[in-house]
Amino acid sequence: MNGELKKRLVPQSASSDGVDTDDLSEVTGKPAALQTNGAVWVVFFSLLIDLLAFTVILPLFPSLLEFYASNKEDWLYSTIMHQVNSFRELLGMPDNGRFNAVLFGGFLGSLFSLLQFLCCPLIGAFSDVFGRRVPMILCMIGVLASYVLWACSWNFTIFVLARIIGGLCKGNVTICTAIIADVTTVRNRGKGMAFVGIAYSFGFIIGPVIGAIFAKRSSLESGNPYLLPALFAITLTVADILYVWFCLKESLPEDNRAKSLVSEFKTASHLLNPVSLLRFDAVDIRSSKEDLKTVQGLGLVYFLFLFFFSGLEFTLTFLTHRNFQYSSMQQGMMFFFIGITMALVQGGHVRRQPPGTEKKTALKGMAAIMPAMVIIGLAKSIPILYAGLALFSFGSATVVPCLTTLISHHGNADQKGKIMGIFRSLGALARAIGPVVSCTVYWSVGPFWCYFVGALLFMIPMQLLAKLSA
Repeated sequence: MNGELKKRLVPQSASSDGVDTDDLSEVTGKPAALQTNGAVWVVFFSLLIDLLAFTVILPLFPSLLEFYASNKEDWLYSTIMHQVNSFRELLGMPDNGRFNAVLFGGFLGSLFSLLQFLCCPLIGAFSDVFGRRVPMILCMIGVLASYVLWACSWNFTIFVLARIIGGLCKGNVTICTAIIADVTTVRNRGKGMAFVGIAYSFGFIIGPVIGAIFAKRSSLESGNPYLLPALFAITLTVADILYVWFCLKESLPEDNRAKSLVSEFKTASHLLNPVSLLRFDAVDIRSSKEDLKTVQGLGLVYFLFLFFFSGLEFTLTFLTHRNFQYSSMQQGMMFFFIGITMALVQGGHVRRQPPGTEKKTALKGMAAIMPAMVIIGLAKSIPILYAGLALFSFGSATVVPCLTTLISHHGNADQKGKIMGIFRSLGALARAIGPVVSCTVYWSVGPFWCYFVGALLFMIPMQLLAKLSA
């Protein structure tokens, strides 16, 4: 059978780089499905290990706050607490220890997101030049250094320095999505991206539970409240580095790499300017102007969605404590329910969706979040609250993986890493400023109007996505 007749009779799934699965098999000497599945599973387990280490700290913030509060001479801690108290008084928030801890944790979370905003595009561009494997291992080594510094942080200033190093080096998620874009075809890329979401869901389910165990032990023991969880994170990260070193193969061939790091970093101003990021100025998409418009549109949709979503998500703790007098354990169970629901949706629905339906699924997810926010804001009973949380979880589980899949279809082969880096950077910027805006609205006009208006605002990214030819 000649090549032309074969193309007519046998449908082939072309990748975004124009390489079909048959060509991929000939180059690698392995079936394309086998090579793709192997790389995706390595990425999945690496991300899961990484996120277990990353999320173990989340329940520890109250005990860390109490520990560092005992050091009255730490100027950085005193400065930040002064700003937190000023913000609380400005909004008329009650002087509640739990609320103070949430705001304090929100500050550290915003700091981490801002650092991600700065570094993700640069790390993505770096991986376009040197391949995915080496930059990923270097990022993981940097994260390991941050955990080692955390284990040695006897004062708050050193702890913040550890978080800064971790935020600047946390580029492995960007590289992981680029790897999946490298090894998958258009037909199975959505399934690959769903594995990233599943790893996130399980990581944020299991990690905080382990952290809660450490938090309980720390409350019963005198002395260092963070040494054991820090050693746990160090152990997991070392295991992750070894796993990636031995199991992850390079996914970006040299022929598909960007040629010059200097030329890539000359666009640094575009990578650090929010307006330039939204326009994807640092990316030279040579295929068509329409392709560039689609990428820009997806970036704007992603930014707006996470801006509204992260703000409302952040205020859930205030809402449940105020309306239902939830304890920390009850709030932990609430987030456990959200995580389990997301994992089920991503594993059972998103991963199995037919190719080409990502846009439709993302629109369904945004549509589900709108009534979810209204139900949560109006809920007067636990069953009604959890009905809203179920819809909230469905939207959270579908929108981000589908948007990531959609944008991975666009751009040149040598700029996938940069595109995914800019995409994640926009998400990090949204997560950095969304909670501040939402918290201000929440305490200014009340929870109902915060959630009701927030629900309506999701119509903006919905309309933008509906108009895109993604």
